[in-house]
Amino acid sequence: MMRGRRLAAIVWLVVAACGSSSPSHAQSAPTPVGGYLASLGSPGCVAPAAFHEWQAPQGFPEVGLDSRRGSVWALFFSAVPPPARQDIKIVWRMTGSGDFSFRAIDAAGVAISPVWGPESHGGSNWEHPGDEVGTGFNFTHPGCWDIHVARSDTSADLWLQVTA
Repeated sequence: MMRGRRLAAIVWLVVAACGSSSPSHAQSAPTPVGGYLASLGSPGCVAPAAFHEWQAPQGFPEVGLDSRRGSVWALFFSAVPPPARQDIKIVWRMTGSGDFSFRAIDAAGVAISPVWGPESHGGSNWEHPGDEVGTGFNFTHPGCWDIHVARSDTSADLWLQVTA
C-alpha cells in the first residue's frame, strides 16, 4: 500500500512539473508564416515609406515592420529621401529562408539591380528579426521607386521617393 502511494505521488509530481507554466519557461514568439510581408509606403509613393531615426537623435533613417507573418526592415546610410545618381548603402533585415534578391522599379517600369550586394552581415547591433544583408543602389533619376526584396518564402516592397 505504501509503495502505491509513493508511486502515485511521484507520478503526480512529474505531471505537475511538466504542466507548470513558470516564468522561466515563457513561450517563444510565434514562428513567422512567410508570404508577402508588407508594402512599406504605397504604390506610386502616394504615401512613401515613413522613416524614423534609429538610435535617435541624429541616427540613421530606418523603416520596417514586425508582424505575425514575419519582419522586414531597411536602414539607410544616407539622408531620406536619398539623392539620384549617387551610391546609397541600404542594410536589410528580413525573416524567411533562402537567398535575398532585390530590384528597384521606377514609375515607367524600368528595373535596376543593386550596384553591389546583397552581402551577408555576420554581426550587427541593429536588432530586428531575420537575416541581415547590405546592398548598394544608384537610382538613375529622381521619382518614385519600388524596391522589391524577396527570399524563397517571403517578399516585401519599399516605396521610396528619390530626389534630384
